[in-house]
Amino acid sequence: MNYLPNAFDTPVWYLVMPVCGAAGEFFNQKRYADILATRLNNDQHNALIKVEDYTFLPSAVHLMVREVALPLDMWWPPFMDAVLEQLNKQWPEGGLSWCDYTSERITNAEAFEHRINELLFLPVWKGLATDPLGYPYNSVNNRANIDL
Repeated sequence: MNYLPNAFDTPVWYLVMPVCGAAGEFFNQKRYADILATRLNNDQHNALIKVEDYTFLPSAVHLMVREVALPLDMWWPPFMDAVLEQLNKQWPEGGLSWCDYTSERITNAEAFEHRINELLFLPVWKGLATDPLGYPYNSVNNRANIDL
């Protein structure tokens, strides 16, 4: 795929956000996916970030986001705090936390393509789907209704 020469001047980030304290299916349940989608769509509507791609696994969120109005270090911590607060209100036992979350700056087309393919095939590699195009909680099928 060809990209404009300055396509990666605006920082693009690959974010992994596992949640601790939840067992089994979590982000694949509509009410929890809706919390993430609502916040992401709101932040996009306010031009804080742009979601390029995503995959929600049962206990982790994988996002590819582009900085718009805010750098990652100003957007991500408040985003995680706000989402976690809403998740804990909905989770019967409460006590959820983010654990071992990571970020990686995407600086070129090769890294971008690598992560896009990873996001597509993660559900297959994890045994959650036999076909990446059939997994509902990714940007291909977009059951979470995130503005892409």
